[in-house]
Amino acid sequence: MARKKILIAALMLTAILFSNCGSLKENTSTKRFYQAFVTRFNVYHNGNEAYKDGIDQQEKGHKDNYMDVIPLYVVSSPTTQKMGSGSFDKAIEKAQKASKLHSIKSKPKRKSGTLSEKDKIWYAKKEYNPFMHNVWMLMAKAQFQKGEFLEASTTYAYIIRLFSEEPKVVAEARMRMAQCYAELDWNYEADHLFNETARDSIPYQLADEYEAIYASYLLGHDRYEEALPHLEKAVKRKGRSKKQKAREYFLLGQIYKIEHRDNDAYKAFQKAIAQNPPYELEFNARIQQTEVVSGTTAPKMVKTLTRMAKDPNNKDYLDQVYYAMGNIYLAQKDTIQAIKHYEKGAAESTRNGVEKGILLLHLGNIYWNRAKYSDAQRCYAEAVGLIDKDSKDYPQLNKRSSILDELVEHTEAIELQDSLQHLATLPMEKIEAIVDSIIKEVIKKEKEEKEKAEAEARNARREEVLSNARARNQTSAPTMTGAGDGSWYFYNTQLVSQGKHAFQEKWGRRKLEDNWRRSNKSVLADSSFEEYNYDDEEKAPADSLASDSALVADSLVTDIHEPMYYIQQIPFTEEQMDESNAILQDALFNAGLIYKDKLEDFGLAEKTLSRLLKQFPGFSQLDVVYYNLYLMYSRWKRTDLAEKYRALLFEQFPYSDFTTTLSNPDYEENALYGKHREDSLYAATYNAYNASRYSEVHDNTKKSGEKYALGAHRPKFLFLDAMSNLQEGDQSTFLDQLKDIVSKYPENEISELAGLIAQGLQNGRLLTSGTLGSIWQRRLNAGSEEQKADSLVKPFVFEPNTGFIFMLAYEDGTVNDNQLLFEIARYNFTKFMVRNFEITTDKKGGISMLKVSGFLNFNEALSYQRRLYADSEMATRLEGIRVVLISEENLQLLLESHSFDEYQAFYDENFSIQSDMGEDNGSLDEIQFDEEE
Repeated sequence: MARKKILIAALMLTAILFSNCGSLKENTSTKRFYQAFVTRFNVYHNGNEAYKDGIDQQEKGHKDNYMDVIPLYVVSSPTTQKMGSGSFDKAIEKAQKASKLHSIKSKPKRKSGTLSEKDKIWYAKKEYNPFMHNVWMLMAKAQFQKGEFLEASTTYAYIIRLFSEEPKVVAEARMRMAQCYAELDWNYEADHLFNETARDSIPYQLADEYEAIYASYLLGHDRYEEALPHLEKAVKRKGRSKKQKAREYFLLGQIYKIEHRDNDAYKAFQKAIAQNPPYELEFNARIQQTEVVSGTTAPKMVKTLTRMAKDPNNKDYLDQVYYAMGNIYLAQKDTIQAIKHYEKGAAESTRNGVEKGILLLHLGNIYWNRAKYSDAQRCYAEAVGLIDKDSKDYPQLNKRSSILDELVEHTEAIELQDSLQHLATLPMEKIEAIVDSIIKEVIKKEKEEKEKAEAEARNARREEVLSNARARNQTSAPTMTGAGDGSWYFYNTQLVSQGKHAFQEKWGRRKLEDNWRRSNKSVLADSSFEEYNYDDEEKAPADSLASDSALVADSLVTDIHEPMYYIQQIPFTEEQMDESNAILQDALFNAGLIYKDKLEDFGLAEKTLSRLLKQFPGFSQLDVVYYNLYLMYSRWKRTDLAEKYRALLFEQFPYSDFTTTLSNPDYEENALYGKHREDSLYAATYNAYNASRYSEVHDNTKKSGEKYALGAHRPKFLFLDAMSNLQEGDQSTFLDQLKDIVSKYPENEISELAGLIAQGLQNGRLLTSGTLGSIWQRRLNAGSEEQKADSLVKPFVFEPNTGFIFMLAYEDGTVNDNQLLFEIARYNFTKFMVRNFEITTDKKGGISMLKVSGFLNFNEALSYQRRLYADSEMATRLEGIRVVLISEENLQLLLESHSFDEYQAFYDENFSIQSDMGEDNGSLDEIQFDEEE
C-alpha cells in the first residue's frame, strides 16, 4: 500500500514538473515524454478500461453452438458483436480525444551535419508521441469488437501509413487488418496480407496471436487440416481468461475429432474440462468425449450416457445425450438403434434450440437416404426453424425441406384417397369397427398428451419456467386428421383436398402470399380482361365463408369423437368417387414429377407415373406425362422405354409444344447447348428491338418457337414480338399477345409487366412509347403494383438546406463493390476526423448504389464531391461511375417512383448553376471536416 502511495505521489510530482510542457508546437524530448505520459495514464487508461469492460461483457454474454465448430474469437458471432457496444464506443471516443489533444506531428529541430540512416528515419516520422500507436490500436480493436470490420480495417490502414517507420507496429496492424478482411469475407485481400505478414517475419511478441488469427481464418473456410498446427500453437498463448482457454481447448478437440485424431481429441476435451468452465461447456466436452472413444468401448459409453440422461442436472440437455447415443449406434452401423435414440432425443427435448435442430437434421438425413420421405419431411420441417441460417448445413436443409413439403402434400393425398376408396368397398359393419378403433386411439392419445401436459405444467410452475408450460394437447387421428374446435367450421383432410382441387381448377397453382388471386398482381384471372373490382372481391370472403360454414355445419359432423365424422369422408357415391379420383390424379402427377426432377428418384417416379397412366388413361395432361417419361428414361439409359413414350407423344399429341421440341432435328444438340444458343438468340432479338428492326424480332420469335419452344426465354420472345406489333401500329394483336403470355406463363416475371400494360390499356391510359430504354431511364419501381400514373407521381423538391447524400451509382457487376466500399471508407477516414460519415450500399433495378450520408446541406455534399475528385488517384478509380448529389427526401422519391435520368434533369435545372458558381458556402474546411496536418 505504501509503495502504491509513493508511486502516485511520484506521478503527481512528474505531472506538476511537466505542466508547462503541453504545447504541441515544439517537439522536444521533454514534451514527447510529457505527452506520452499524459496520454498513457489519463485518456488512454480510461479508454482501455472501457475496452476491457466491453471484452468482459462479450465473454460473459456469448453463447456457443457446441453442436457445430465453435469460432475461435467470440466476436465472429453477429449476436455477440452487439454486446458491450457502449464500452467500446467509450474506448473509441477516448482514443479520438487522445489523438486530437496529444498527437505530436511537428518535426524536431534538425541536427547539424550529415544525418545517419537512423536519424533520417527519425526525421521522416509522421507521429512523435511515442505512445500514440497504442491509442490508434485501441481505436481499431474497439471498432473490430463492435463488428465494425470495415472501419477497423481503415484504421489499421492508417496506422500502417502513420507508423511506417516502426516495423513492430506495422506488423501488428497488417496482421489485424487481415483479420478484418477475413471477417468481411474479403478472402483474396486477407490471403495477400497474411502472406505479406509471414514473409516479412513476425516479431516474437506477436507470433502466438498471429497463429490464433490465422487459425481462425483457416477454420472459417473449413480448412481444418491446415489450421490445426496453428491452433495447437495458439492455445498456448498467454493473456486469456479461463473461459476462453476452455473454449479454445474445446475447439481444438473438435478439430482433432474432424481429423480422426480421437485420442488427441479426448485429451483436448479433458483440458477444456480442467479449466472449470461453465456447466454447459463442461457438459458438451464430456458428451464429445463419448464420441471419440474406440468402438470396443461403445457399450461402456452408452452406459455413461444413460447415467447422464438420468441425472436431474441434465434434464434440459437430453436431446444432446440421446443424440450422442444415436451417433455411437450409427458408428456401429446399427441404424435402427440410432433412429430410436434420435427420435427419443427429439421427443425429450425441452429447449427447442439448435441442439434439437441438429439432431432432427441428422435423423432427417437418415430417413432421406432410406427414401422415407414422409418421416424426413417431418424432421426437416421442424429443423429448418431451429438451425441458424448462416450454418453450412442450412442451404441443403432448406432445399430438402421445401421439396418434401411440396411432395408430402401429394403423397399424403394419395395415401388418404387410397384409404378412403378402400373403405368404400367394405361392408358398413367393418367400416364401423375400423372407425371405433380410430376413435379409441384418439381418446388414448388425448389422455396421454393431457397427462404429459399436466406434468410439464407442474414442472414449469415449480421451476418458474413458463416457456415449458405449453400443453401439448392437439390431437391427430392415425389415418384421418381432424380438429373439432369449431373456430372456422372444421378441419377435414378430404374436404381440404377437394377444395384445393376445385381452387386449382379455377385459379391454377398460386404461391401463398397477399393478394393471391392476382396471378401477376395486375392482370385479371378472366381471359376476357373485362373490368373486375378487386376491392369487392376482397371484402367478400368473410361473408362467403360465414355462409359456407353455416351450410356445411348443417350437414357435416365436426366432432372427431363421433363415428360419423370419419364415415362422412368416405366416397360412397359416384360423384364423391369422381372428386376423390380428381384429387388422386393431381397428386400422382405432381408427386411423380417431384420424384423425377427434384429428388431424381427414378424408381419412385416410374412407379408413380406408371400408376397414373394405368389407372387414369384419360388424364388431362397426358402429353406432359409422356414427355417427362421420355426424358427420365433417356437419362436412365433405358432407350427402349424412352422411344416408347416418344412415339406415344407423337401419335396422340402431334401439335403439342413437347412434340414440336422433340421434332427438332437439333434436339439432342440443343439439349446440350440450347441454353447458351437461346441466350444468344434472345440477346440478338433484344438488340434488334432497340434498333427498331421489328421484322428481325418477328423472325427470331418464330425461330425460338421452332427450336426452343420450352426455353426459359420463350415468354420474353413473345413479349418483344408483341411490343414490335405495337410499334408497327397493330394494337389489337399486341393486346391479344399480352393475354396469351399471361395465360401461358402466369408465374413468369414478364407476365407481371405484360399485365401492367394490359391493365393500363383497360383503364384508358395511352401507350406513349414502346421503348424499353436504358437502365438509367427506367423507373426503379416500374414493375410494382403501387406504381402511380405520371400525373400522380410526387415531384422532386428543391431544398438545398436540408440533409444531403453523396451517391455513387453504377450498373450491377461493373464495379468491384467491396473494393469501392473500402476505398471510400479509407478516403473518409484519412481525410476527415471530426465528422463521421455513414457509408451504406443498396441495389435496386439493376443499379448498385454506394451512399455517403451526414452532409448538412447541398453545399457540403458538393464540396465533398470536389475534394474527392481533386484527389487524382480517387478520380481515376471512380471513372465511369455516376455521381448523384441528392437530398434525403428526394432519394426516397427516386427509389419509389422516378428514374435516375429524371432526377438528373431536375438537378441540372435547379442545382447546376450553384454547382458551377465555384463558391463553397459552408465549405468542408470551414465546417471543420478536415483535420489532416
